[in-house]
Amino acid sequence: MGAVPYRDIVDINMPLTYDIHAAVVAIGGMSDLAWRIFDLTTAAVMSALILMLVGPAGRAAAVLAMLAVLVTHLLHSAYAAGQRDFLLSIPAVAVALVSARAAEDHEHRRLYLLLAGALAMTAASIKPSGILLLFLPALATKLRGREMILILLGAAGVGLLVFGTLAVQGGLGAFITMLSELLPLYTSIAGDARSVPAILKAVAWMAPIGGLAVAAALSIAAPKPPRVRVMIGLTAFGLIHLLAQRKGWSYHFYPLGVGLACWGAWSLAALPTWGVLGCLILIASALGWHRPYLMYHVKNDAAPRASLAMQSALQSHLARGARVQMLDSDSGAFLAMARAGMRQATPHIQWFSLLFAKESGRRKFLAALDADPPDAILLTNDQWPKARGFNAASDWPEFMALLTRGYDLNLAGHEGEILWRLYLRRAAQTGFRDVEPNALTSPVRAVQSF
Repeated sequence: MGAVPYRDIVDINMPLTYDIHAAVVAIGGMSDLAWRIFDLTTAAVMSALILMLVGPAGRAAAVLAMLAVLVTHLLHSAYAAGQRDFLLSIPAVAVALVSARAAEDHEHRRLYLLLAGALAMTAASIKPSGILLLFLPALATKLRGREMILILLGAAGVGLLVFGTLAVQGGLGAFITMLSELLPLYTSIAGDARSVPAILKAVAWMAPIGGLAVAAALSIAAPKPPRVRVMIGLTAFGLIHLLAQRKGWSYHFYPLGVGLACWGAWSLAALPTWGVLGCLILIASALGWHRPYLMYHVKNDAAPRASLAMQSALQSHLARGARVQMLDSDSGAFLAMARAGMRQATPHIQWFSLLFAKESGRRKFLAALDADPPDAILLTNDQWPKARGFNAASDWPEFMALLTRGYDLNLAGHEGEILWRLYLRRAAQTGFRDVEPNALTSPVRAVQSF
């Protein structure tokens, strides 16, 4: 809707994430179908890259690695569609592939090294840890000085395209501020960080790849040609990527899981028959263990239902393009705002940026709301990193004073653990659509107040 990342929206996503989402919306719109097609397309690209990387080990090994990653991804259902860590894994596998090719095909060696740098920066433009992939070519082959420069030139080309576009839009300065101020706060949230043992314990999320991880461990002493070395490097990158984020969330395991799947599938050929059978049994058992969770997750995901309810409430009371101050984390309000065509009133879209803002930043937020009051304020009880509730607002006297002075609680909803409240501005009430206060088109129980 014309907002410039970082300048007009306070967020910690990297620039290419915005570009990918903008492309999906521009081509397919905001429907669930568009995102499912995008998800399956990216999964197909990932599958093709894995087949090419593991292919020299044999068709069966390559197909097994591909299926292990694909099935693990699909088991996470729609929750995994468009996840940055999955998208990051695509250029990561591509870097491993071209690094191996640089060691094997001396005629096109320079081209492959240039591509390795470009793909590593592509990954870093999705998540910062991707910059570590610049070291993968060094695991495949000995590099000369000029070849290192080629890798850096490839990275610089993509960086110039991504960050040059951001500079033209006017968001580069705000992006640098985000990297230096907001991102360190985000990564250091003690209440959400886990210990290393706790993070590693959570590898159950990638259980279907467990059998291949065992195969990789059993063949640790086997000879390691360039392709195996880059697979090990990809696995090491995935482990660093996982531990550095200190959260252990399910989607953080993608790069590690992909690396282990490729390395493990390649290693099966070096194992005795009993070892291969044992690894395959582990994979099958893990799939059976994951299936009940998948069915529960699909049937009990409250966020899509809450999003539909909030979207209906917004559309019933406001025209498209209305300004709304929305504060949410992961409970559907983002999607509701986008599909209803609402415009964000201030750059703050989550409580996170306000809870950790300096006092001057909080005053600036209130001043912006006071100077140009939005048509509505939409709050959910998802106030991460705080526990669920509305105390981030209720414990802020100045914000509550502004809310009480100019807004009425018009609608509220409850879906599972998700609660939401829609406040409408009194001065603009006559401009709202002529509908009953509780007229919602979605099946959600709404009340006038809590």
